[in-house]
Amino acid sequence: MKPPVLKEKKRRCKFIDCKKEFVKNPHKSIDYCCSVDCYYQHSIWLKEQKEAKEQKAFKEALRENTKTLSQYEAEAKKSFQHYIRLRDEQDPCISCGTYTSDIWDGGHWFKAEIYSGLIFDERNCRKQCRKCNRYLGGNEINYRIGLVNKFGEEYVKELEIDSFSKRDYKFSKQELIAKKIQYDGKIKEWKKMK
Repeated sequence: MKPPVLKEKKRRCKFIDCKKEFVKNPHKSIDYCCSVDCYYQHSIWLKEQKEAKEQKAFKEALRENTKTLSQYEAEAKKSFQHYIRLRDEQDPCISCGTYTSDIWDGGHWFKAEIYSGLIFDERNCRKQCRKCNRYLGGNEINYRIGLVNKFGEEYVKELEIDSFSKRDYKFSKQELIAKKIQYDGKIKEWKKMK
């Protein structure tokens, strides 16, 4: 009885600088390079890739551990305001009523810098044109008029009462991380619905 004839399998060398075709040795289970030199160079390349990945992970962990509370707050605010702009995308500017603006903001009626407890209160933040939000200092009088026209006097009075009790609130790191996750999730859900 004749021994079975093994078919020659052609492979491409895994070493990134070689890539030439070679015939796989049927008696070797790991045969992914065409020569000993390529095996050696490929193993060095793999080691460098592993070290670079570990270095990147270390830097990311270090960056995460040295982040300040204000950095966490900025990240959470960015997600929150993005959600507000999506939520109100069909609405005009709450202050001036324009539908045309090059840049839209998530503008707070009670300023986020002063009323820290209302930063993430969805009642206190509406889509606002850049002109009203940045250049007219929030256009607060017209903002209030816009809120009353849209939601009624009771809504505005309730928010005004809450503003006194939530003026000086300090969010913890965990609360800010949770807010970012919450609004990133809301953004994903909003985009799925569209």
